[in-house]
Amino acid sequence: MRKIPPVLAIFLAALFLSVPAFAAAKKTSTKAYLEDLHNQGKERVIVRFNDKPDKTIIAKYNAKLIRELKIINALVCEIDRAAIESLRRQPNVKDVIPDAIIRIPEPTKRETIPQIIMPLSYEGPVTIPWENTSAGFNAKAAWDRYNLDGTGVKVAFLDTGINYGADANWPVPDLDDNYLGGYDFVDDDNDPMPYIHPSNPDLTEWHGTTIAANCLGEGESKVVGMAYNASYYAVRIIGPDGTGPTSNAIAALEWCLDPDGDPATTSDRPDIINMSLGVYDQPGNPFWPYYKADYEAACNATYNAGIILVAGSGNDGYSYSLYPAAFDNVISVGGHAEDQTLMDRWVQGVHSLSNGGVDFVAPGEYLMALAPENLLYHGSGTSGATACTSGLIALQLQYARLNNIQPNHGYLWELLKHSAIDMPLITDQNYKGKGKIYAARTDVNDANVGSIDLMASNWPIDNDFTFADYAFMDGNYPVYQIGQDVNETIKLTNLTDILGNTTETIENLKVTATQVYYGEPNEPNLPKDSVKVFPTITQLEPNDANSIILNRVYALPAYAIPGLVKTKLALEFNLAGDTRVLKITFNQPDSFWYAAIPADLDMSDTVDFFDFSKFSSHWQQAECNESNNWCNRADIDHTGTVDWLDLSILAENWLRGY
Repeated sequence: MRKIPPVLAIFLAALFLSVPAFAAAKKTSTKAYLEDLHNQGKERVIVRFNDKPDKTIIAKYNAKLIRELKIINALVCEIDRAAIESLRRQPNVKDVIPDAIIRIPEPTKRETIPQIIMPLSYEGPVTIPWENTSAGFNAKAAWDRYNLDGTGVKVAFLDTGINYGADANWPVPDLDDNYLGGYDFVDDDNDPMPYIHPSNPDLTEWHGTTIAANCLGEGESKVVGMAYNASYYAVRIIGPDGTGPTSNAIAALEWCLDPDGDPATTSDRPDIINMSLGVYDQPGNPFWPYYKADYEAACNATYNAGIILVAGSGNDGYSYSLYPAAFDNVISVGGHAEDQTLMDRWVQGVHSLSNGGVDFVAPGEYLMALAPENLLYHGSGTSGATACTSGLIALQLQYARLNNIQPNHGYLWELLKHSAIDMPLITDQNYKGKGKIYAARTDVNDANVGSIDLMASNWPIDNDFTFADYAFMDGNYPVYQIGQDVNETIKLTNLTDILGNTTETIENLKVTATQVYYGEPNEPNLPKDSVKVFPTITQLEPNDANSIILNRVYALPAYAIPGLVKTKLALEFNLAGDTRVLKITFNQPDSFWYAAIPADLDMSDTVDFFDFSKFSSHWQQAECNESNNWCNRADIDHTGTVDWLDLSILAENWLRGY
């Protein structure tokens, strides 16, 4: 039987935290804190409540409050050991459990390497490491072909601190420009700088800086990351001895829901939380079910708030992933080497692999890495693979935002899986993933297709539009007059067989079409019946021959809509992926059409003398077709002739002041 790993063991030198109660100095250890607490006859506990935490209850026992965990209805405190059972019996107290202290293995020895200077096409004087080229993600192809760099995407790193360049003694040019702030749960302050030992690198908290550079190093000095212009938060949750209480991991996730401390704002939230850390299952620990449930509840809360969670699977060769990677709503990442084999690790003298229970694998061996002292070295582990994956997701999000796509987590997740490349040299029986993930192909002849390529092709559903019964054309756009019916035909095609990827039948497809104001953020949808939910499509087979045609007709209100000039169609698709629902909203730029007041021939939102002048020049002219643009506009009632009925409509709307 496989030996259960040590309690809450962590991989590649990083997990969790030390806490404010023992953080007077950055060098204070968890062991010293616990010894001092025990000598006082006290314990550090998590008091779990049935509903809202009640601070007055623990005050009755003279307990010291450390922090509140609203996300799980709990309080973390120090309390006399003799008072715990009485506290547990208080009304509204669900349970009292010890706040487990997590111990992590010694950091992997850093292998310092010389700096190699090479000009790059994107910007910056550093070598593009293998994880960003064709042997890894081919991130460079995504940079060059799709003009992506992570701009506008925010990543939060729950790790050791990150040297964001604030200390003049330890400048880090590759992490100084895009730092958004953070929090230090070790020292309980707003400065998440790691502890840097002045003379002994082995005592330096190096892991967080390394991971951040793998993901979004700016390429100004030593390291270029996957998403080299993404912004980031540093959340320091690991102390210098690599240990800390479980509760602070939950507190860090809660912090990510509201970084600026203003519940009314959500735009400050990170888009991605990177957790290059983990804890193994603990079936022999009676408190493990509580820790696990609380940790998963915190992960689910952030996931449901729209934040993507990415975590490493572990480095110890087990058939399952660490937690949080093993949770359903967290992406589990394993590692592969440059030779396209799974990443090998020597763990306590035993040759092991690190990919049990993963969703897919990413570059994880001999990655170009950065220490807080601004030293360059090679690092290996699923921590780096996780950070690179967060960078790729940042590129996906940037592409979506630049191209009118609103994806949910399921869609981004499925893009990675569907574009994953099989690795025939995989020999690990624990490996159940989809392959190695990939950003983009270099050109159309490249056999490896990436997740960004799939987004560019509208995978998995292409949609095309035609319009009928419009009044006239204005440039390239059809014009529907107020009070007129809008008639749209939507063609849907299953694209899962494109680019050599696996062919899939789309089942139980739900389609919603909404006409959206263009340039009117406060009133996003047209009134009346502009939203159309079509009957569920039972099956949509691949290729164009099996396309399905949808049609909808709705009426524009019979009155002028101030500011309504141009609209676009938003199509939302809901379909099942491997384990979750995919929700994709395409705001189609090619579905624009104008809405016009009848007789407003020049589309100025006013029926005025200019309209009358144009109208008069086509008076009693017949056969006003689309090619005869102004004549077609003057045929207001769309009968083919500019006559007295058109004049009547023009005069009526002129007199109304439209």
